[in-house]
Amino acid sequence: MRYFNFIKIIFVNLVLLYFFLYILELFINFNNNKIFQKTRLYYLNKDSKKELGEKIYLNFGAYKLIDKTVDILPLSGYENAKILLCLDENNNPVYFNSDNNGFNNNDSDKNNILLIGDSYVQGMCVNNNYNFNEQFKKYNLKTSSLGVAGNGPLLEFATFKEYKLDFNLKSMVLFITPDNDFYDLSNEKNNKILKNYLNDDNFKQNLSTEQIRKRKIEILDGYFGNKTNRLWNDFFTVYHFNLKQVGNLIEDLFKKKNLFNDEFLYLQSQEIDELFIKILDRFVEETKKDNINFYVIFNSVTPDILYPKTFDQKKFNKLVNDKVILIKSHLKKQNVNFFDFNNYLITNYSEKNISEIFKNINNRWDHYTNKGFSILTKETFALIKN
Repeated sequence: MRYFNFIKIIFVNLVLLYFFLYILELFINFNNNKIFQKTRLYYLNKDSKKELGEKIYLNFGAYKLIDKTVDILPLSGYENAKILLCLDENNNPVYFNSDNNGFNNNDSDKNNILLIGDSYVQGMCVNNNYNFNEQFKKYNLKTSSLGVAGNGPLLEFATFKEYKLDFNLKSMVLFITPDNDFYDLSNEKNNKILKNYLNDDNFKQNLSTEQIRKRKIEILDGYFGNKTNRLWNDFFTVYHFNLKQVGNLIEDLFKKKNLFNDEFLYLQSQEIDELFIKILDRFVEETKKDNINFYVIFNSVTPDILYPKTFDQKKFNKLVNDKVILIKSHLKKQNVNFFDFNNYLITNYSEKNISEIFKNINNRWDHYTNKGFSILTKETFALIKN
């Protein structure tokens, strides 16, 4: 009997503790304007029921598999499908129809100007009327995008090399995101498949062939997993039963505080610097070999780094600026023309009006606004034209 009472006391206390933590979770999310906020999975399930006969898929980035053992590495998501890309600043879903290779293009537009990059080039997170492909039409330029969210320099080179023959290219524009790309490269550098793209001139996975396409779909299906499990996970997320914010709070309180220099070692790595330069050189080699004009655009760092206030932000700003200077110096040696959006924004904008260029979602700086995409498109067009 005593044992039963003891178990009962423990159970009641655990329930009370969970109830207390759940109230704290609700408070944190309410304070961050995230209370009962719908997720991508919610819209995926809801809109899939509406679309008769048309399946909807979540967006996929190859970075999610680079530390996994796979026989092929998909460099894009589901092909010829409706893709849920992201949720915008109003928490509304943004979709695109993927092309024959799984990118955010119209298949009819096999154009001669190619854009390579990460989530910015993919169109995160604006209506398709405002992404780079659509914006360039204002200047009578038809572009195709091989942008994928989460891509760093090595994934971008692999994507270019894998799919470049699908296009009759005259020009290629590489978008570098300075505050992400060195970190991304630190994760990409050990992947065997990606290293083969870099070091073997003849290496391709032949992702466009029918047999490999089927295997790619199997890998994507395996990654996204069981639909029932995903829906249950989403239910616990939407209604905050997973206590995610409380968990993050506890982790921040008890985890060992790393020194800034330890936390950002990838920005102080000569190995990563040299690898980044090698990738740029390979881009130059591949484009010269095929008589393709090669340009580079530096995306802006986010406003908290562009206008740093804290010690860590100022330190990060300096480290990233040093990397940009390093890359620019090498591009000049290779006679590659480039445009730096950071310099443009520092000259023409301030902290007071930078929200015209960057979205701020739940007190966190995100991707460009419609105006941001429009201005950078204009400057990229000027670079190509000149």
